[in-house]
Amino acid sequence: MPLTKAIEKLKKYYGRLESGNARKIKPNHVEKVIKKLLANERKLLEELSTTRKAAKKERLELKLVTTREQIDRAKWLLDKVS
Repeated sequence: MPLTKAIEKLKKYYGRLESGNARKIKPNHVEKVIKKLLANERKLLEELSTTRKAAKKERLELKLVTTREQIDRAKWLLDKVS
């Protein structure tokens, strides 16, 4: 799952939470998103360690920051729906 799809799923879950439909969010769905985000984080770290170009490293670091923020958001959401 590309990072943008995982972020979109989290946005939908947050929307449900804000509208009071949190019980419709299944914890295992959020766990699945977290697993995909963690896999993406590992992939980015691996790519970052092998990249030599400064510009590409910078882009990868920004993606890594975004991914980690989304992981934190997903973990918070999981706590709310569990």
